[in-house]
Amino acid sequence: MDNLSKEYIIDFFSKKLSLFGNAPASVGWTAEGQRLRYECIISLLPLQGSSVLDFGCGKGDFYGFIRQKGIEADYTGIDINKKLIEVAAGNYREGRFLALDIDSEELTETFDYIILCGVFNLNTQRVKESAETIIGKLFHHTRKTLLFNCLSAHSRTKDTNLVYFDPVEVLSTALKNTKSVNLYHSHIAGDIFLLLNKELNALQPSGAYYGDNQPDAEQKGKTES
Repeated sequence: MDNLSKEYIIDFFSKKLSLFGNAPASVGWTAEGQRLRYECIISLLPLQGSSVLDFGCGKGDFYGFIRQKGIEADYTGIDINKKLIEVAAGNYREGRFLALDIDSEELTETFDYIILCGVFNLNTQRVKESAETIIGKLFHHTRKTLLFNCLSAHSRTKDTNLVYFDPVEVLSTALKNTKSVNLYHSHIAGDIFLLLNKELNALQPSGAYYGDNQPDAEQKGKTES
């Protein structure tokens, strides 16, 4: 991602943080939309006892969610927005949160699971190319599965400020990295959940679906990077 886009994204969410404070809206979610996506993630990934990287963690809400669910995981959250990381560290002092730009700073660790939830929802220049690059880079740091969540091009309603991915495109991106892929297109209307696995048949068979005969989607999804 180019520096201008990064500066725009950082400024965008810093302003949201000033406006909404410690609420899901500060990272572009509604409370219900955030909860539904988090519920879906823990239904797809067995996080208990695993190491987890939350890429684009914002203010650490997913960490708070899994703690509330009683899931014990070795969690690390990273984000390019230092203000959001400061809020996350204040919210969860026992958590591990790092301000890091993966394009210019080296990620030296590997993790059982890496999660990118709504990270590439904001419509910025060449965002789909950036998503493909980051997925490929992070997959090298994944021991088991990388989960990528985004908005679907088959959504019935759309917001011009957000970007929507074609399921076939994201599947093609995944297959450049691994032959073991699960694509879910019906867990939440208007969302795609893509799993890139290190091993064949690592998780449940795909619930892939490429049609558009689904309920209207809630489009106020996360727009964070």
